[in-house]
Amino acid sequence: QIPTTLLNSVIAVCKLSDDLYSDRETGVTVRSVSTSVGAMNVIFCWFGGLPMCHGAGGLAGQHRFGARTNLSILVLGGIKLLLGLVAAAPLLALLRFFPSGILAALLAISSFELASSARSALNADPDSVRLCLLTCCFTLFYNTAVGICAGLVAAYVVTLSATVVGNEESVAEARADLRERIHSLRSRVRRNKGDEHSQSLESGLDVGSKGQETVFSVRT
Repeated sequence: QIPTTLLNSVIAVCKLSDDLYSDRETGVTVRSVSTSVGAMNVIFCWFGGLPMCHGAGGLAGQHRFGARTNLSILVLGGIKLLLGLVAAAPLLALLRFFPSGILAALLAISSFELASSARSALNADPDSVRLCLLTCCFTLFYNTAVGICAGLVAAYVVTLSATVVGNEESVAEARADLRERIHSLRSRVRRNKGDEHSQSLESGLDVGSKGQETVFSVRT
């Protein structure tokens, strides 16, 4: 369950969000999504809530049927909450007779939308296509954990072998690309640490200013 949740409800959600809404800043990050999933389960389990998570399939389905902002989710959640409060028993009885064919059609449309986000990998270089197909095969015939491990191992092997195998030009290009990736990763880590540090400083300044206001009001 851990690799399935990590991939589908965290990594895939962030990647799909970047692909679908690349023209604007969504604020969807691995940290924010994973924190949201953890908070939902830690809080609502004490109230009888079932395990919950975000899902790339749900995001793809919402986008396919016209959603473009978080307002659609707020409206959908409000309607569900209202129906659950006023007509829970009749709706539950009605859902037992819900045609499975309609559900299958809706899920198929969502799956096609989700699969279409992988077209960038299939249009890339041959190594990316092979890695995509390899991960798909291991995931289908085994499980998500085996699939992601096989894909990661193969990706690392391909990346490292390209830095030592081939002609001088391709090896130099592969080494430069690897250095660029490492530099990008380090920059991202530093940026995340800097954001955390700035947030802690801002919260400290807020606390300090509130304390000064309190002292000033007491003296006054």
